[in-house]
Amino acid sequence: MTTKTMDSIYVAPNGLDSNPGTEELPVGTLDEALSRTRAMKSEAAAAKRIIVRGGHYYDVSLTLNKEDAGLQIVAYPQEKPILFGGAPVTSWQRDGDWLTTPIAGVYDRELDFRLIEVDGTFRQRSRLPEQGAFRHLNEFKVEWLSTFAGGWKRPPTDEEMMALRVKREDVSDWLDIRNAELTIYHEWDESLVGVAGIRSDNEEADIRFLEAPGHPPGAFYERNANARTYVVWNVREGLKQPGQWYLDRSNEKLVYWPLPGEEMDRIQLIVPSKEHILCLEPGTRDVRFEGLTFACAATPLTAGGFGAIAVSAAIHGEDVQKIVFDRVTVRNTGGWAFNLSGKEIHLHECHIHHTGAGGIRWKGEEVRLERSRIHDIGLTYQSSIAVNSDGTNHTLVHNEIYNTPYSGIASSSPNTVISGNLLYNTMQFMKDGSAIYVCWYSDNVTVSGNAVFAAYNASEKIRRYAYYLDEKCTNCSVQDNLAVNLGVPMLSHMTRDCSFENNVFMDQGLQVVSVLNSSGTRFERNILLADAIEIHTPQGNPEGLISEEYDSHPYMSTFSASDGIVSFRNNMLFSRKQSRRFKRFFHYKAIHEYELQELEGNVFAAPILTGAAEGDYSFDADSLAWSRGIRPLSFDTVGCTGRFAEVYEQFNGNLMKRT
Repeated sequence: MTTKTMDSIYVAPNGLDSNPGTEELPVGTLDEALSRTRAMKSEAAAAKRIIVRGGHYYDVSLTLNKEDAGLQIVAYPQEKPILFGGAPVTSWQRDGDWLTTPIAGVYDRELDFRLIEVDGTFRQRSRLPEQGAFRHLNEFKVEWLSTFAGGWKRPPTDEEMMALRVKREDVSDWLDIRNAELTIYHEWDESLVGVAGIRSDNEEADIRFLEAPGHPPGAFYERNANARTYVVWNVREGLKQPGQWYLDRSNEKLVYWPLPGEEMDRIQLIVPSKEHILCLEPGTRDVRFEGLTFACAATPLTAGGFGAIAVSAAIHGEDVQKIVFDRVTVRNTGGWAFNLSGKEIHLHECHIHHTGAGGIRWKGEEVRLERSRIHDIGLTYQSSIAVNSDGTNHTLVHNEIYNTPYSGIASSSPNTVISGNLLYNTMQFMKDGSAIYVCWYSDNVTVSGNAVFAAYNASEKIRRYAYYLDEKCTNCSVQDNLAVNLGVPMLSHMTRDCSFENNVFMDQGLQVVSVLNSSGTRFERNILLADAIEIHTPQGNPEGLISEEYDSHPYMSTFSASDGIVSFRNNMLFSRKQSRRFKRFFHYKAIHEYELQELEGNVFAAPILTGAAEGDYSFDADSLAWSRGIRPLSFDTVGCTGRFAEVYEQFNGNLMKRT
């Protein structure tokens, strides 16, 4: 029996491409190393390896294909190679407090980027206003039906789509239209657009867009204050403090305001130039990446769309199979970290942070994400999602996701398991999403053993959701989960035959359990703790009520007879203010309400938890939870870093003391 040995090519920043590629004499570029492995024709050609020494590799744009089956690209043991999709600035000029450097190709956006890193860390692009947003004057007074009902009741006109009316005191003729970009906020997404022109009168100004946004400016303004706001990026006037920068396309230069102590001849500022640092072409299979860091990819200007899914990724793979990313880091990149499609893709102990768009986007079969950390995403596109899962038969287990402006996990994948994840500080800005959001024809999805936290703010009116089953979900199960300080720990919207069982929902202030336009929902053996509790659900339509707003539409009219929660039993509802209200809904309007009663095994007693702050959600021997069949839970191993107790204390140190 013959044992195959693995052929290896070594690459190092100080290597030469004329070298033999041994450990002592490595090649100097990944492209050369890849070319060498493709030339291997021995029996071991199915087991090839590129070993990457520690250090910095610049202007990397590596493309793999079906020739590379069996290849491993791995970091040398105990070393940290960093693959940059750009190169460092080599010369600076002083401009007062600022530093400038010429950048060829940016005038006409042949080269375009929105995120840089300096000495390994993210730096803020110039923006106006520096915090918050300006308010514009557009109002789009057209009803949104639903995604599956076709969206807007009538299409917007070109004028409604392509122009923004603003206050002249905020933005006026001084705006450099070649440099400026605008973020227009909507409801669950936003649009990043270039500027075609601006015209001012005495008190107001009209800004014309280079390309159409995803929704007309001013859409959703009646239900979302953010939908009347916008931000101006990348103008000289937006440089307000050290550490900020902008790309002066008009004069083809980058302008950076250094932090105190940053010396012109010592800082390393990376200018991104490659849209993809790693590209896996269709048919690529059986490839493994281990211990590598990818940083600083460029992104072309695009509106973004829902979840910023139109934005490019540093690592792009299409129709691939049996690909492994083990202990791979992606940081400080202008778009997504990963955009992958295919089958049997595995991401293990990866670290993704500071991205302009989202973390990981995939589509296909049998993708597995485990023990990975994703945080500080959506720095340019605030509708970005940490993990956007499409396809079928996926597994997301023991990941830690935090500091996201929109949803943490969004899944439209049947036969998927989402379990043991720790999420906090999600939904920091955008609306109508969730820490864990399941939607669009998702059938047989299990959401179990997860823990979601948010900071409590009594004056804040934003509704955040922990577990949200949305349109077309069927036969999904949300069980054995924890939600703390979300306000609306669960929402079931336009779903059928889904269940919420044995969860623990803890809140300060009002807690709302919301089931809207759904049928066949089971809500059993859950623990609810809050100052006040409300249950929102339809109960069919025995009176034959008519909705002028929705019944004229064939799709929306099907929800008029929704029966909502069909089994509400053996729950524990502990209200500190003795306020427990039931509100019956017809579509999205409450039509009747009354105080809940202790019926069908539901009780209003405290559960008497024993060690919640440490992740032990067991019950005292005298707790009525036992007689209701409620299972004790443990969250001490949730996530990937063992930080449950630390996160609990950070967000909810006084919650159990009040219970």
